[in-house]
Amino acid sequence: MALLPPALLNSASWSHWGRLRRRYWGKILLGGCLLALGGCGNVGDPLPPLIQIPRPVADLAATQIARQVRLSWTLPQLNTDGSSATTLARFEIYRLRRPAGPGASVQAEDFAEGAVKWQVLDSVNFDAYREGEKLVLTDRLEGLDDSQIFHHDFCYAIKTVNRKKQEAGFSNIATARLWPVSQAVGRIKVGFAEGYTELQWEHPSRNLDGSAMVEPSHYHVYRSELPGARVRQKLTPAPIDESKFLDTTIVLGKTYYYIVRPVTHTPSGWVEGPESGEEEVTNVDVYPPKAPQEPTAISNGQAVSLVWVPNTEPDIAGYLVFRSSEEGSYQRLTPDLITTASYLDKSVEAGKIYTYRIRAVDLKGNESEFSVETREKVE
Repeated sequence: MALLPPALLNSASWSHWGRLRRRYWGKILLGGCLLALGGCGNVGDPLPPLIQIPRPVADLAATQIARQVRLSWTLPQLNTDGSSATTLARFEIYRLRRPAGPGASVQAEDFAEGAVKWQVLDSVNFDAYREGEKLVLTDRLEGLDDSQIFHHDFCYAIKTVNRKKQEAGFSNIATARLWPVSQAVGRIKVGFAEGYTELQWEHPSRNLDGSAMVEPSHYHVYRSELPGARVRQKLTPAPIDESKFLDTTIVLGKTYYYIVRPVTHTPSGWVEGPESGEEEVTNVDVYPPKAPQEPTAISNGQAVSLVWVPNTEPDIAGYLVFRSSEEGSYQRLTPDLITTASYLDKSVEAGKIYTYRIRAVDLKGNESEFSVETREKVE
């Protein structure tokens, strides 16, 4: 179109001319942008979003301990797509309670219909529940009385949920049938010897529901090095039937904390009862070493050489040597401990008879009895 010079236009025409000019240059700029974009290549199809849902737990286990249920499972390491399970945000634990019966295990459909969400465990709290490679959580069955606990099945399953609140369904279903097992034992009594600590307690006579025990209880003994420890070392590989235990693995002078749990044989197998009160025990090293053996004295006319069989205790610090002559009582020859099983006595006089005996001393300063005497004449 022909463009008129601005001098030939009135004010109204001038305004119309400005609109035309802006539209004209706008089209040119838009065309240049589209051309530039076209030179960058075609845009591909959009990619589907990554779905990082942790795999369901596969090894959930439920075990009765007294009036409680102990749950344990392994943390999922992978997502359902095979990638690392780095988006795991929480576990949702579901529980179903039902009267014990001869029927088969609970079906997944029945569990999903009747179970309620019992607990949520957020990822920030995982470390507080770790025991080795597993997480361990205890259902204390709060709010339920004995009639609602014993002779009932408690069924559990877990959902693993990511940060987007996505989950891949329930874990395996773990079931614990609860039986009225033995009551706790009374206070632990402690005895000491150099090689062990002895624990004793009384047999309980009743079960947790007040019923009389049909058979004597068995026991597991646990030990820790910290008071109130959540994880303790089990000292009894199998239940013991005596109400006493010798701990031969102690270190003298070290403090340990012991508990005892009764163990009852039920139709579900061995089940532990409640723990006893915790007993703090220190077997103090007040035990002297054995007296040195086979002391022998030999004179060369100028000194007496004294030797004996070394003590084999691991905490031997050294020896003290004592001597008496014909004129007096025993006197200590060694102001400090000697660390070898021999001694050379140069402070002797020819023609005199000297009698020697030795004591062993351990690292705690405990002294042995005297050895037998050995006598030698300097000539």
